[in-house]
Amino acid sequence: MPMSRRNCLKSSAVLLAGTVVAGCDESTPGLDASSADRSRIYEAGASPLETSGWTAASGVLPGYPVLEGDRDTDVLVVGAGLAGSSLALHLAEAGVGVILLEERQPGWGASGRNAGHVLPTLKDVSAIRRFPDGGKAFLESFREHHRIPFELAHKHGIDCDATQAGYLHATARAGTFDELKKKSLFWRDEQGQQVEWLGASDVQAITGSTYFDHGVLYRSGGRVNPYLFTNGMVREAVKRGVQVFGETAALTLAQAGARWRVSTASGSVTADRVVFCTNAYETDVVPQFANNFYPLTAYGVSTQPLSPEALAVILPGRATLSEEPVDLNPFLIDAHGRIVTSSIPSSSRPDDAAVHFANHLRWIHRTWPATRDMDIRMDRYWTGRVALRNVEFPGVFQLQPGVFGLMHFNAWGNVMAPLLGMLLAGGLARDRLDELPFPLEQPEPVGNPGKQDLIIRKLLIPAARLGQRLGII
Repeated sequence: MPMSRRNCLKSSAVLLAGTVVAGCDESTPGLDASSADRSRIYEAGASPLETSGWTAASGVLPGYPVLEGDRDTDVLVVGAGLAGSSLALHLAEAGVGVILLEERQPGWGASGRNAGHVLPTLKDVSAIRRFPDGGKAFLESFREHHRIPFELAHKHGIDCDATQAGYLHATARAGTFDELKKKSLFWRDEQGQQVEWLGASDVQAITGSTYFDHGVLYRSGGRVNPYLFTNGMVREAVKRGVQVFGETAALTLAQAGARWRVSTASGSVTADRVVFCTNAYETDVVPQFANNFYPLTAYGVSTQPLSPEALAVILPGRATLSEEPVDLNPFLIDAHGRIVTSSIPSSSRPDDAAVHFANHLRWIHRTWPATRDMDIRMDRYWTGRVALRNVEFPGVFQLQPGVFGLMHFNAWGNVMAPLLGMLLAGGLARDRLDELPFPLEQPEPVGNPGKQDLIIRKLLIPAARLGQRLGII
């Protein structure tokens, strides 16, 4: 989520169209924990996965076994989220031997907790323009594969509500609309996306609301259930020979001749290459991956299925919705007729689901006045962690020959994580890392890791909520 961090917040895809990752340990208490424990757990972004709206329909899926004994493979992937599952799947398709380790179970972190948005654009391409080739190769890959959740779900028959219903930036302000149109020109003219500039009647037909007068619609965007998407990729990887182990934390990393050995509590894996796909998880295994980002706690909310009356009124076009210029309520309606939305929790009451849902419900009533007489009830509330960087691109690291990191996806995880997993898999499989469409970096520690939590969560978000309530923004 950075650029300048302030500008990114103001333009607000930062408010969790993106990746939310939880870090949990084996002793995480359940929903019956004491009040103090609950607050600590939710503050840490570690609410039980059972509370995630993305597990409501399917339940928490059966897990994979614990690693026992010593094993050998070509590539070891640590972390079975969106990035790790895509990397493992694409490596397996290329004939590479893969073992996939997960401290909990696939989809436990970002992939079971994010907002479900498939955003087909990036916030800022200036970091990409600084690549050695001016970003040409990566932007061409993005042009070809910005629909990757839909492509992979279709190719592999993954039932994960991957729905290309469009991504709508809606606004009541003519000036904001002008800015949105300017930004869309790159994606329309250089990236070849289908972009539509909407007047009042068209945006109101999609949203069902007379509040918005303008909109920019990206037809290739939409929504996905990221938990089911991740687990679907893992399942397909297993079919292609990938060995997957859950409840298996990596504990140490050490050289083994020209190779690398990762030890766990009950075994080890020796591999030619190890790729850590741990996103916002802090780990002592590779300290350089633990202090090079800004952690930020976030939450998601889902409702009970809406009534037919409410479904006819609220977002009848079913595009994923972002209100501009500040999006405090990233919004979609899923295949089960539920509202799914998200934001940043109060620092004093991170576990207070009722307070946070009330904020969204006020916005819903403002945007769709007819809903004031409808029974819209919260069903699930969960928290997780976002990993912010100082640049608008994920972290793709090469710590040493054979040791890599792929992490920190911010608000674009549902597209960028599987995309970069696919691209890195291609480079590793061909042993041509020099042909990757992005540079490999060394991780660099950030100063004051709590800075963005202070700026965004404690200052800007409360001010934005007050401004929205007063009709200033």
